Amino acid sequence: MGRFGYIALVSLAMAGPPAAQSPRDASEGVKVGDWWTYDQKDEIAGKLIDTYTSTVTEISPKEIVTSLAFRGRSTLGVVIFDHDWDRILNGSLRYNPNDGHGVRIPLAVGKEWRVEFSERNEQSGNSFKGTSVSKIAAQETITTDAGMFDTFRIERQVKQFNTRDPSTLSEQQFVLWYAPQINHWVRRTTLTKVQKRTVSSTSDQLIDLSRKQ
Repeated sequence: MGRFGYIALVSLAMAGPPAAQSPRDASEGVKVGDWWTYDQKDEIAGKLIDTYTSTVTEISPKEIVTSLAFRGRSTLGVVIFDHDWDRILNGSLRYNPNDGHGVRIPLAVGKEWRVEFSERNEQSGNSFKGTSVSKIAAQETITTDAGMFDTFRIERQVKQFNTRDPSTLSEQQFVLWYAPQINHWVRRTTLTKVQKRTVSSTSDQLIDLSRKQ
């Protein structure tokens, strides 16, 4: 071995293994065919509302398209996300630029972010203005029927008003447990209030999933 080859080997040994690169966005590694199944529960009545599966059907440089299938029904819904898992389209609801319901990489306890958005119902024509304020409150281990996951607990406050009647205010309090190992959330609770009065309280919990290799 020549002198320069020896120097190169010594330099590599001193440098150590290459550092792992941080993911560019929350959806990195997600593939067409991945799916997640959730049980949705009414927390006020204490009963199961629905079981649904979200399946990735298409991925572009800016969007992730998913189909939403509810157990026992033949119809499918479409939900389109950006690569931070913010919703752009949810059925007939379109958001600009997004609904702020995703996550922000890198994840760290104490991190906060804010999104201002508009929402339009493409069927009724109703439009809303809203703000979403999110904070990563803690790291927690969550166990569901799908397994045990290390998660970041994200607390989110959303306020919206109808542009035709700004006095009508709706508020939603979300708590979302996001698991980086599956690039998705494993549990979510939603408390909805209209004019300060509670109208619903639901939870969605992961019960099964499949990831393409």
